[in-house]
Amino acid sequence: MQCLEGDFSYTMLMIQMLFQVVATDSGTPSLSSNVTVNVFILDQNDNAPVILYPLSSNGSAEGVEEIPRNVNAGHLVTKEVTDHSLFGLDRYTGQIRTLRSFTETDEAEHKLVILVKDNGNVSLSATATVIVKLVEPKEAFAASDIKSAAKDDEDDNFHVVATDSGTPSLSSNVTVNVFILDQNDNAPVILYPLSSNGSAEGVEEIPRNVNAGHLVTKEVTDHSLFGLDRYTGQIRTLRSFTETDEAEHKLVILVKDNGNVSLSATATVIVKLVEPKEAFAASDVKRQEASAEIRYLVPEEVNDGTVVGNIAKDLGLDKALLVDRRFRVVPGSKETFFEVNSDDGALQVRRKIDREEICHGSGPCLVELKILVENPLEMHHVVVDIADVNDHYPSFSENEQTFEIGEQSSLGTRFQLHAARDPDAGTNSIRTYTLTSNDHFDIEVIQIVATDSGTPSLSSNVTVNVFILDQNDNAPVILYPLSSNGSAEGVEEIPRNVNAGHLVTKVRAYDADIGYNGWLLFSLQEVTDHSLFGLDRYTGQIRTLRSFTETDEVEHKLVILVKDNGNVSLSATATVIVKLVEPKEAFAVSDVKSAAKDDEDNNVTFYLMITLGGVSVLFTISIIVLIAMQCSKSTDYTSKYLQETNYDGTLCHSIQYRSGDKRETMESWKRSSNYSWCVLILNLLLIVAKQAVAELRYSVPEEVKEATVVGNIAKDLGLEKAYLIGRRLRIVSGFEDTFFSVNTDNGALQVRSKIDREELCHGGGACLMELKIIVENPLEMHHVVVEITDVNDNSPSFLEKEQHFQIAEHTSLGTRFQLQAARDPDVGVNTIRTYTLSSNEYFDIDLSQSDEDKIPFLVLKKPLDREENKKLLLLVTAIDGGKPPRSGTLNVSVTVLDINDNRPSFSQDVYQIQMYENVPVGTAVARVHATDPDEGNNGDIEYRIAKALEPKIYETFELNLLTGEIKLGAPLDFEESEIYKIDIEASDKGTPPLIGRCRVVVKITDVNDNSPKIDVTSLSNTISEDSKPGTAISLISVTDKDSGVNGKIISRILNDAPFELKPSYKQNIYSLVTKEHLDREKVSLYEILIQATDCGNPPLSTLKTLSIRVSDVNDNSPRFEKNPLQFYLSENNAAGASIFSVRATDIDMDDNAAISYYIVRGGSKDDVTAFLNINLENGQIYALKSFDFETLKTFHFQVVATDSGTPSLSSNVTVNVFILDQNDNAPVILYPLSSNGSAEGVEEIPRNVNAGHLVTKVRAYDADIGYNGWLLFSLQEVTDHSLFGLDRYTGQIRTLRSFTETDETEHKLVILVKDNGNVSLSATATVIVKLVEPKEAFAASDVKSAAKDDEDDNVTFYLMITLGSVSVLFIISIIVLIAMQCSKSTDYTSKYLQETNYDGTLCHSIQYRSGDKRYMLVGPRMSIGSTIVPGSHANTLVLPDRRRTSEEVSHALESVVFSSHLYHS
Repeated sequence: MQCLEGDFSYTMLMIQMLFQVVATDSGTPSLSSNVTVNVFILDQNDNAPVILYPLSSNGSAEGVEEIPRNVNAGHLVTKEVTDHSLFGLDRYTGQIRTLRSFTETDEAEHKLVILVKDNGNVSLSATATVIVKLVEPKEAFAASDIKSAAKDDEDDNFHVVATDSGTPSLSSNVTVNVFILDQNDNAPVILYPLSSNGSAEGVEEIPRNVNAGHLVTKEVTDHSLFGLDRYTGQIRTLRSFTETDEAEHKLVILVKDNGNVSLSATATVIVKLVEPKEAFAASDVKRQEASAEIRYLVPEEVNDGTVVGNIAKDLGLDKALLVDRRFRVVPGSKETFFEVNSDDGALQVRRKIDREEICHGSGPCLVELKILVENPLEMHHVVVDIADVNDHYPSFSENEQTFEIGEQSSLGTRFQLHAARDPDAGTNSIRTYTLTSNDHFDIEVIQIVATDSGTPSLSSNVTVNVFILDQNDNAPVILYPLSSNGSAEGVEEIPRNVNAGHLVTKVRAYDADIGYNGWLLFSLQEVTDHSLFGLDRYTGQIRTLRSFTETDEVEHKLVILVKDNGNVSLSATATVIVKLVEPKEAFAVSDVKSAAKDDEDNNVTFYLMITLGGVSVLFTISIIVLIAMQCSKSTDYTSKYLQETNYDGTLCHSIQYRSGDKRETMESWKRSSNYSWCVLILNLLLIVAKQAVAELRYSVPEEVKEATVVGNIAKDLGLEKAYLIGRRLRIVSGFEDTFFSVNTDNGALQVRSKIDREELCHGGGACLMELKIIVENPLEMHHVVVEITDVNDNSPSFLEKEQHFQIAEHTSLGTRFQLQAARDPDVGVNTIRTYTLSSNEYFDIDLSQSDEDKIPFLVLKKPLDREENKKLLLLVTAIDGGKPPRSGTLNVSVTVLDINDNRPSFSQDVYQIQMYENVPVGTAVARVHATDPDEGNNGDIEYRIAKALEPKIYETFELNLLTGEIKLGAPLDFEESEIYKIDIEASDKGTPPLIGRCRVVVKITDVNDNSPKIDVTSLSNTISEDSKPGTAISLISVTDKDSGVNGKIISRILNDAPFELKPSYKQNIYSLVTKEHLDREKVSLYEILIQATDCGNPPLSTLKTLSIRVSDVNDNSPRFEKNPLQFYLSENNAAGASIFSVRATDIDMDDNAAISYYIVRGGSKDDVTAFLNINLENGQIYALKSFDFETLKTFHFQVVATDSGTPSLSSNVTVNVFILDQNDNAPVILYPLSSNGSAEGVEEIPRNVNAGHLVTKVRAYDADIGYNGWLLFSLQEVTDHSLFGLDRYTGQIRTLRSFTETDETEHKLVILVKDNGNVSLSATATVIVKLVEPKEAFAASDVKSAAKDDEDDNVTFYLMITLGSVSVLFIISIIVLIAMQCSKSTDYTSKYLQETNYDGTLCHSIQYRSGDKRYMLVGPRMSIGSTIVPGSHANTLVLPDRRRTSEEVSHALESVVFSSHLYHS
């Protein structure tokens, strides 16, 4: 066999190569034939895309593109792939274009990272980076833009030139277009917020009194108080904050892409609400002069009448006047829970309070009450804080959660569980989740317990069902045949004369997977002769398909493929060598003796013990029988053997003696002195009876005429023709003799009736008929085998006359479609030889050999096109190998199925629409229409608005997905957008669906509906408290998009503040200046309310609030949020890197709040602060060395924060650092351990141990803790997987089964010990297991010394002596038994009755019939089949019933047991 000596490359060889193979025999002269082989190279995805542009000077795929800032939408930036909101990408050409015009707020530089991937099953990819810089337009820029556009066309493709080495050389070129496809291989990266330590965390402080719509930050969230723009990442407030809202909100944001397997990142934003200063609150609450606020706290669920607080006392009111002043709570919704006692001025609970009913969420639950007193009129504000009690259990939305997890999921893979809900707040809310003990998904059910932090704590649990999904990760393992070196090879020897259906062997295999992944199928991959052997594909049994002939080879090689049924099937092969041997009588005996001798040589002691036990048992039984016979003797033999006239039994046991022509009665024979010799001769004759049988073999074709001579039996058997009639030559009556007869005149075997081989023999094996030929005087029986040879008398036929296929029009070339196989009852060369296909341009026919059948396949050679041919009619012809050949036909129809290969097409590429901005919602905007020439679902169209458009488009317009009608879904606003560009997609319902696109451009016409707009520029929101009057703070510009009178504006400050608007020389431009001195201690924050009103009718106005903060002097020291601080640091940190940071705050401003940090260092030698350094400005702490958890687990130090004021102030904080363990220690093997320190050991175990025997235990430890120190054991290498098993948790090695004689005496086991760290570390240990033979002193030798070795050597000698002694006693007992039987009385009168009409050559027989359990004398007219056959049980007696005397048993043993003894001896 010629082997492949190199790799084929599709890109080098293209798609086809051709060569010829010549087959030559070894005759003289030699003959040869050749065949042409066409090899088609199929492309595989083995080349990653290569970036041609952009390409930097160092070879990396990076480039910089400069474009003017004033380019219009659609400008060609470059030809690469991108995903940015400012740019659009053509996914097939790689062109990047701008989607809109740039504004002043857009960044000047944009980085685009492009992923280019191919469409292979396992796609390959490359990336390119494009830096887009916005530059100011210049005169010369237009020229460069034209040049770059010309260059773009060149960059669309590149040319490859192939040149040969001839003279002159010839060449050709090909244009290669590279289309770069994106693959989702990059998780989102959080740019903001970003903390100083690099984590995606940030803190945003906003005033509590901001209005709805205030921009918090530009990140993603889904909290109830905040709204998220899912495209821009802006977080805005959805409503104004109230007093009940918490002061701090933690928002965890998930940022994910839209890949098939989406990737994500998270960011954390802490939103802190800060209170406006005292002066701010006073100005805001100035509506009432006598306003005051009192705060109380009361737990929920308290009893009615519980006193919350004494309002009269706290407000300084006279209790005696409360009734007259009508002291009361102003009615409202939440005030129904409280009332005031006008007698003592106490605030009381009116009815039961449920905090969860009043306040939703985890923030403070505040109830604001208005307390009114008259004469004079006063209103007081009282805030009651409802404290939470732990009155709710955590609860899960569902009691069970199910995961389906692949069995090879990576360690550390995360699976999100349902979160529990607890209406309680604060510490009573959910504190933690716990997991019930499990073996890391080795069990199916896990329980999750959610526990809150209340006192007492409440908990709830949920059951999680985890189903481990099997993957096809285990190849089949061959159990038999298995050679001594472990390979799946075996040799089977079978006699040449076995019949069809003989079981040769059974291939056994198993697969550790389950379901379809573990379902094994067997197939013959290679066989020397397909007509000889068949394989059961489900059981693996190999059987003969026909009898062997003299022409068959002596040795046959069968290669069996065992494969599972996984999606990607795994397989193994086994090789069976079948050797044909000649049948011999001694073949089996010699095989057994040789096997026994081998075992005896190796296990003398073991077999001597078994033999001794067997002989001892036989000896004991013989003694018992002898005693029983002596005790039951009787001399009455009358009617012992009577002729049974009405016999109706089922069995007849007989002893017969052939004496030729001499006849003796049984009585005289028994009296003769040659009794023993006669019995011995009788048994010898019976043994060689079968040797006298001859066998002849003839062959005759089927369908021959009657009286056709098959062969001359008389001649072949050496019989004289003259005596054939006298000796009654004939065929014994049977089924076969109806087809044949014997001519007694000449001894010829003739055909008696027409023979149909297919009717007699089914299958492809040899058709043999066995005839029994009888001749008499003397009686002889001969066996004749007639082989019926096949003639081509049957045509191939198909089970069904028609077969139909439905094939998609773009099915891949080379796809095979199995046709039904034809059937031909003929065999050999007369069976089906080939299949032909009617002429067509789309399909060829190909044959596949399966066992001995040829399976036809249609092979697609040209792509189908439904538009050309919707249906094809083909004719398949099956032709046999007869002469002349016969054939059968099959009509094949192929229906070409439509696939989705046409995109929907719009009637217009661009629809232009114009509308007024004040048209009502629901107005029809336009109707788009697309068509698709495909059929069925492939032609059904649905419309949708394209993704990745401006969010406003989805809010403003609605599209009917069936009709394509666009309606107005929200009011239009000319000032927001003058034009809307709506990209519409029309998608069919094919698989996969195809999409057509068009654009609808909606232009908006303006109407007068705008209020004035106040813009604040150059705002300085901080002013020093010592500023002089007239100091300018900011410049204010007021504009109105309307024109005429509607655009005239009047501006003023509404509230009372020490500021004024000073007009500028330019209309509608003002300066905000101070008009008096400021005092920060009185007011630190001013909210200035500016109103701008136009002169329209009715007038429209706008309010603008400016926040002005007064700066402070340095009167506050820095403060840390917590003291002490705790940090957790992983060991093995990089020396010199930042490990964590501390942060202090100073409520002062500017330099007074500029904080510097330093570490308080001790003077001791072991002071850990010597290895720490701190950044003076930001508090980043750096470690100058790498810490080791095993050496140092925790330490602490102090950090001092000092501000930069004059004089400076400072504070300190204690920092506790806890070192976290990392998996940096590999497991260490404790046992086994050799003398040289290597992890190796030898274990000796007896060969006769049972399954489950503990061989040894591998011990190891890991210096790490937790998961890093949790060790798992696995077998990395083992000579026989079926012998030993390893407990993965304890390291115990046990036997899986008992050892057999074929098992090797030494086994090497390599054990892998690894920990459970994220990057696990491992060690290996080697255990050599030696099997030793069991001995009596074996167990004792483990405890005692080896002093008794000499005694063990004498065991065999003593056993042989004992065996010999018992055998001698046994033989003596048998001799005594025979002597006692021979000394009996000789009176046998009427024991054997004389047959009066005896005329044959056979003596009388003693027969025992099982029907009536009686002995009787039988005459000589018995058939030859009733004689004793060697090896049968015809000489075994059934004990008589209880009515028989003991003497009958004794005399039965006299004649039969003795005969049996002589026969076996």
